[in-house]
Amino acid sequence: MKRAARWFWALVAAQALFLLSWAAYHEVVRQNAAVILLKARPADPQDLLRGDYMTLRYDISDVKIEGAKASPAADSGVGQDVWVLLEPRDRYYVAAQAGRERLTPKPGQVLVLGTVGYSWGRAGNVESIAYGIERYFVPEGKGSPRFKLMEVEASVSPAHRLYIRRVLLDGKAYP
Repeated sequence: MKRAARWFWALVAAQALFLLSWAAYHEVVRQNAAVILLKARPADPQDLLRGDYMTLRYDISDVKIEGAKASPAADSGVGQDVWVLLEPRDRYYVAAQAGRERLTPKPGQVLVLGTVGYSWGRAGNVESIAYGIERYFVPEGKGSPRFKLMEVEASVSPAHRLYIRRVLLDGKAYP
């Protein structure tokens, strides 16, 4: 019985250590990675089953993929990885180039990895790209705020993934 209890607690400790290490890694990346500013807008402010959160859309969400041909939805490559080069223009980073193959950034550009989403009714080879920062959970009861301008500070990890650092509404941190 004592041996079984030791194995049980060793297994519990290993799982806790794994989860804490995983969370710590993502927090370190989010805090220490290069930061870019993106223009955003909310698409869906609340879900009764999952709590208060905002579904965000970005100006970099709809991009034209080089080398891709316009095709029906069955062939569109939904779920495939897409490399997107972002470059600063005025205050915000915008999509300069996108492709299915890894791109080489020029000085001042940032390379990020996204996934092709569903692109209903889009012309040509413009695709909807998801970067993993489309949901932003807010404290219970905060709901949908009023604002004129929404901006998102995002960190770019060494693996070229985006993390939300903070959301700015009219220049002030939210919430």
